[in-house]
Amino acid sequence: MSRVVVIGGGIAAYCAALGARREGAEVVVLAKAPGATALYSGAMEIVDDLDGVLKSEPNHPLSRLKLDAVRLSTELDTAIPALLLALEKDGLKVEGTWRSRGNYADVHGLARPANLVPATVAPGELRRLAGRRVIVVGVREVGDYDAASTAQALTELHSIEAQPEEASIPDLPVGASLTDLYGRRAPQTRARAAALAYPPGLTNLPDGGFELLSSTPSPHGWRLQQAIGLGTVRTEVSDVQSAGPRITAVVAVEKAYRADAFVLATGHHIGGGLLKEHRVREPLLGLGVFHDGKPLSTGAARLQHAEYLDPAEQFHTGLLTDERLHPLAADGRVEYENLYAAGAVLGGYAYAGPCGFGVPILTGWLAGRWAARDGR
Repeated sequence: MSRVVVIGGGIAAYCAALGARREGAEVVVLAKAPGATALYSGAMEIVDDLDGVLKSEPNHPLSRLKLDAVRLSTELDTAIPALLLALEKDGLKVEGTWRSRGNYADVHGLARPANLVPATVAPGELRRLAGRRVIVVGVREVGDYDAASTAQALTELHSIEAQPEEASIPDLPVGASLTDLYGRRAPQTRARAAALAYPPGLTNLPDGGFELLSSTPSPHGWRLQQAIGLGTVRTEVSDVQSAGPRITAVVAVEKAYRADAFVLATGHHIGGGLLKEHRVREPLLGLGVFHDGKPLSTGAARLQHAEYLDPAEQFHTGLLTDERLHPLAADGRVEYENLYAAGAVLGGYAYAGPCGFGVPILTGWLAGRWAARDGR
């Protein structure tokens, strides 16, 4: 049995562990803290136009796998059901498929696209609400959420017959925030309706009830992080031991975790996988950091100007990998043959965009599987 150590606490690390265990590996996941996964709104976008990505974005992590659209589709067809099954076992039921996409309203009534959503959000897909009467439930004690405004947005923007109704949770303080609703039982409503839209975080939704998507801080993100964090070792990796081109162990709190292969899924700036000081760097192994396929050392000034014009450019900065997800050194070499990288730490895509969850899910899944085979 091969041994795999996964470093990271987000969805990429979770999927890497799933992929490695599917190949029969013994897996340890080391996580310092939750990453950007804990901030997600409840809407997972997987991929919008796979063929378009492969044709027009050569430095996109999916393009660098050198797999055609059919093979990538096949891998997604395997990875997504495995992910949904694992999440349900860990206490979070999620619905959907990467091949279809819906639109779901957030707490402001604005539509957000998603392929996968929690089962508590799924009944609120906007097309499913067409022609139905929707009651938007507010909580009188909450000061940062206005059910009337949300109902108005649903009516004006999406042609949904929506009306607000204020409920009360008496033990909440006046001026409470939406986050104070987390884990509380959903209040009952007086009006009858085909659908009841609740702010996120409540439990025991009644028949016909669904949750709206969230802004940050996100109850949906907390639930997801709680599920994917089960079984992880909470610690910070501080050092790496190697012998030639192979890593032999990583050290965390003076304990060495030895393995046959390692997956780096430490995230972008939020997760700490990349640090932005004078120049962006990868702090654990000193791996090469790239932007648009070029090492930062050759274009730092140009990148600084590009980020000034468009702050989203910084999300395209990250590690570069070969077709087997081995991260590259600044000179383009594979420095460690048993090291794999996955998720937002990779450059070449905007993780707030239409592949925001597709990249960490698929690269994590493949990195875990390939890492497990490395030790056989």
